[in-house]
Amino acid sequence: MTAINRNIEKLPSFGLSVVASGVVLAILVLGKSFLVPLAIAILFWHLLGALIDDLGRLTVSRFRLPRWFATILAIGLILLFLYVTTIVLLDQGNAIADAWPRYAERMKSIIAGLADWLGEGLSAKVREQIGKIDVTRQAAGLFTSAGSLVINIVVVFVYVAFLFVERRYINDKLGALFPDTEVTHDTEKMLSAISMDIRRFIWIKTLMGMMTGVLSYAVLRAMGVDFAETWALLIFLLYYIPYVGAALGVIFPALVTWVQFDTIESFLGVGFGLGAIYGIVGNFVEPMLMGKSLNLSAFAIVLSLTFWGMIWGIAGMFLSVPIMIGTMIVCAHVPSWRWASILLSKDGRVSDGSR
Repeated sequence: MTAINRNIEKLPSFGLSVVASGVVLAILVLGKSFLVPLAIAILFWHLLGALIDDLGRLTVSRFRLPRWFATILAIGLILLFLYVTTIVLLDQGNAIADAWPRYAERMKSIIAGLADWLGEGLSAKVREQIGKIDVTRQAAGLFTSAGSLVINIVVVFVYVAFLFVERRYINDKLGALFPDTEVTHDTEKMLSAISMDIRRFIWIKTLMGMMTGVLSYAVLRAMGVDFAETWALLIFLLYYIPYVGAALGVIFPALVTWVQFDTIESFLGVGFGLGAIYGIVGNFVEPMLMGKSLNLSAFAIVLSLTFWGMIWGIAGMFLSVPIMIGTMIVCAHVPSWRWASILLSKDGRVSDGSR
């Protein structure tokens, strides 16, 4: 009877938790346009901070770069990357629009050749849909989207600038929020652990993505694949998305290669080459650099990827793992939530960040 009474007493708190979860979910969905740029800004802030720290550690003839110079250099490198990316996409966009009619005809020919396997009805419908695609008309929509993207990029940069300004006052604010010095220390330790793990994750993913993109570009250029620069950039960006990004980064270029050369050998060659790059970088080089510091469950990563992808789209897929890292560390610091941190971990051993 005592156990029943105890369970009855827990019902109000359980109901309150369900209501709170629903409110949080509604805020995440309805506040997407505000929360996504803010989350991207926080990640970009961590990436920029890691780049500044690494540049600040460089020494030339026992001379170390001043912090202010490392900051300017890091911002310059990122702006240079954005400029080069924009030039490549604009140049390749015109080439793709010019080449699309030729690709569409070859795709129709390949689909027709697969009629026995797909069935004549499905094959005809696919060819019809391919014929309806107008790249020139869709390009106008892309330019409209590009305008919105530019606005979001400006907003992200504004957020990042203010995050750097506010950074020096964080400890003072924590001291004012929590008069208890022990609580303040624990909060500082938790935020530091989240920052360090996210910074490490983003920085290593960026380096590995660049390595994968460069090696993939070499393979695609060697095989004469069209738009190798665009594919390399896409592969670099997809590397941030766990599991799904690797699959898309191999399948899409391989399929386009098949359409371009109309041979199964070219499809298999590109697929094998890019797959080998992803396999070596993702399974050997990245774990060697990342170590066991994150200790995240692969199944939990897939669930996080699915959840954030559903509510925030592609941006949510990019943000899923960093959000999971922060959630895991916060739960490790709260005794009543520690069970969630254990479930999110790979082997059940969780750290509160006090490395």
